[in-house]
Amino acid sequence: MATPLVAIVVAAGRSLRMGTDKLWIDLWGRPAWRWSVDTLAALPGMGLMALVVPEEGMTRFRDGLPDGLSDRCLLVAGGEERPHSVLAGVTALLEAGVAPDTMTLVHDAARPGVSAELALATAVAARGAGAALPALPVPDTLWRVADGRGVAVVERTGLAGAQTPQAAPLELLRDGILAALARDERPTDEAAALLAHGVAVVTVAGELANRKLTDPGDDDLVRDALRSRLTAGLAPEGAPAGARTGIGFDAHRLVDGRPLRLGGLDWPGEPRGLEGHSDGDAALHAVIDALLGAAHAGDVGSLFPPDEERWRGADSADLLARAVARVREAGWVPSSIDLVVVAARPALAPRREEVEARIAQLSGVAEDAVSVRGTTSDGLGFAGAEGIAAWAVATVERG
Repeated sequence: MATPLVAIVVAAGRSLRMGTDKLWIDLWGRPAWRWSVDTLAALPGMGLMALVVPEEGMTRFRDGLPDGLSDRCLLVAGGEERPHSVLAGVTALLEAGVAPDTMTLVHDAARPGVSAELALATAVAARGAGAALPALPVPDTLWRVADGRGVAVVERTGLAGAQTPQAAPLELLRDGILAALARDERPTDEAAALLAHGVAVVTVAGELANRKLTDPGDDDLVRDALRSRLTAGLAPEGAPAGARTGIGFDAHRLVDGRPLRLGGLDWPGEPRGLEGHSDGDAALHAVIDALLGAAHAGDVGSLFPPDEERWRGADSADLLARAVARVREAGWVPSSIDLVVVAARPALAPRREEVEARIAQLSGVAEDAVSVRGTTSDGLGFAGAEGIAAWAVATVERG
């Protein structure tokens, strides 16, 4: 039986440097905060989790939890600063009956790329020492800067960048944070509070993919790391050596007064169409992104910028054909496409073979290597009523 674990996921920040609410940035169909919650929830032995969020955002976060996690996640209002937020999570878990000696992982929701392996390694290390955190060596020369001028070089030997999750027994976390607050200190991470409280802190090797969303552009780096994780092992059995796989996602809102275009086909009789700068075909856009991602040739937004007038109302079938040409120019040939469309309507099943044939024609992939499936979200979320979402996985081979 796995050793019991609990977690505190801190999602109460204000995203001041990012310039947008970084925790709600879409990363392959999930908001950023959901990635770490989902990863930690799946760990062996994981029990209750405290999700610490802004008080005014409680309802939004609650609605964003899938049914399978809603009973295991305690929604907790965050405090004025990080130590107060973590302490609120500790208190909620203790009040829910969690044993004080239970190993606890404290993680920043703004690190969506955390892996299960890293989280487990941190918990195991803490059991043998008292507390643990992941850390990465500092690769750059460090300068001390004042008023925009370099003052001195800082010796980097022995320095490391701290990551989360950080691990310690629940009662040690409580006592360490309370002691820091009593000294009028505001430690920026839990390990610092524990170290000052006399607890031994060990480090484990951190991961580059476990990057924190902090500055504009960080989301692109994290999205690439998550793409690699999602596509690992997705190349079909028997694919030649060197074949690469990409994943694509797109979603568009349904609006009145616009014809519906989906999967490269017209859908007469549908009361609403998909909003977008082009024709809004979310299915083909997902396929485009998957193919471009597999070939490392950009994405649909960079190839067909939504602020360029020439793409206004463009037929996405033409965009897919152009994307395939771009993939071939990069030295790759599309070999298989798997597409899932999530929509309350229209029903895809009656025209599935038509959609498969259309995508095969546009991409140059054999019809029996194109798979299209439709599903619903049982009335839940964006694709339940507001719009249509699509995921695609595409494999390319060297041309």
